[in-house]
Amino acid sequence: VAEAALAAARARIRAGGDAAALLNEVYSDHGSVRDRTGFRIGDLVVLLQAELRLDDAPDAAATVLQDLVTSILNRRWVLGQATEPTVARRALDLLPTSFEPDWAARARTQLKNRTDQLRWAEAVASELELLATSVKVPDGEIRYIAGPDSTTLWGIATLRGDPYLFAFDLAALLDQLQTTASRSTANDADLVAELSVSRQPSEGALVRRSLGPYLQFVTLTVRHDDPVALDLQKARRRSVRIAIVLIAVFLVFVGVVLSARIVGREIENARMKADFAANVSHELRSPITQIRLKAEALQLDLCYDDDDRQAHYDAIVNESERLSRLVDNVLDFAAIERGAKRYNIRSDDLLEVVSLQLDSTMDTLRGRGMEVAVDLPEDLPPVWIDREAIGQVLINLLSNAAKYGAEGKWVGVTVENTPAGVELSVSDRGIGISEEELPLVFDDFFRSTDPLVRRKKGTGIGLAIVRYIVEAHGATITVDSEAGEGTTFTITFPTTPPPEV
Repeated sequence: VAEAALAAARARIRAGGDAAALLNEVYSDHGSVRDRTGFRIGDLVVLLQAELRLDDAPDAAATVLQDLVTSILNRRWVLGQATEPTVARRALDLLPTSFEPDWAARARTQLKNRTDQLRWAEAVASELELLATSVKVPDGEIRYIAGPDSTTLWGIATLRGDPYLFAFDLAALLDQLQTTASRSTANDADLVAELSVSRQPSEGALVRRSLGPYLQFVTLTVRHDDPVALDLQKARRRSVRIAIVLIAVFLVFVGVVLSARIVGREIENARMKADFAANVSHELRSPITQIRLKAEALQLDLCYDDDDRQAHYDAIVNESERLSRLVDNVLDFAAIERGAKRYNIRSDDLLEVVSLQLDSTMDTLRGRGMEVAVDLPEDLPPVWIDREAIGQVLINLLSNAAKYGAEGKWVGVTVENTPAGVELSVSDRGIGISEEELPLVFDDFFRSTDPLVRRKKGTGIGLAIVRYIVEAHGATITVDSEAGEGTTFTITFPTTPPPEV
């Protein structure tokens, strides 16, 4: 059934039809099923979807291919089925050469290593199966098996009921052990260390031990002319060396940690400041360029008619307002950094503030094709706020919702009275925020590493200003988000005045 459904989708694609819904249905119903040749239907669907999107959305398709390769490399492979490496290799070949070349190189290396391991495991599959079925090892333990005539040292472990086998070159191990024994003799002329496969007692041996449980047939023998002097000398050296090593390790560890923290902090600060300066410059250049272009068009009378001329005037006003907001944000952030920002907090009507800001931004939001859903109650208790500051908070949140929620084409503004206070929420259905980055969204200069977010212009200080203003009002702000589903910022204003008012 799964193969038939996938074949139907491919036939529709060849016929020039849209098979997106059918592919999603195949992935949902048969994603974990394997076809007769061993390929997972879900992998084939994802690979086919990415190939279809390479021309019109190369970045999104490349991200899907990257996720597919990562999933395959983190997955357990099955002996006798080279389907996973085949799909991963095809996905890497489809990636644009400019898409994260360092990651692609690491992925190809990891794929080659795992493919080599798979081929080796298939070559010794019969021996592995024999060991796995004939030797029972308790869960969580490791057992090693070898003999005097063996060429391989096998390690067998059991984890959660599944056997795992590891192979070591026994000849190389013995050579290395013999080299180590010879070095012991060279370092101390009075000490003789020998490695042998004989079980016969050695005359004059101080220590004779088998290398069990791993190499029970190998014996290490140590001899010395003066055992008492040897014991004293070893004890002294051991104590001195341990003390020196511990002190050195401690000092190195402390130095590395302190240096890493200092260097890391300085590098991060420098990077954030450089990004901030570049982003502000870019943000300033965009409205200034638009204002100049529209003004020159008006100056040279390049407008088609009165409606076109009015559109130029409106664009100049809108870009001027955008430029003003950016400058206000930068100046407010500088004042916050100096600790010089003060607010005139008094009892006020939050609904009026929200309504005024919505009136000023509604045309802009709808001009971007956004649906604006507003839910404001008839009456609310007064809250203690600075009207201009809270207006700036709402503008910043609406700007973020319009910028990062553009794909969802929806922005929601809700005000409601709750036992905790008056809540103001701004929501969108856009790209969302990953769980790892949620605690960082209010940090100074923070910009997400998500490529979808990076393509949007921003300075990284808007939400930092929002957090500072909200905390200065004695209020709280929370964020609820899921990647790909949207984001909701909720501010809770107390109905009682802050302690300092």
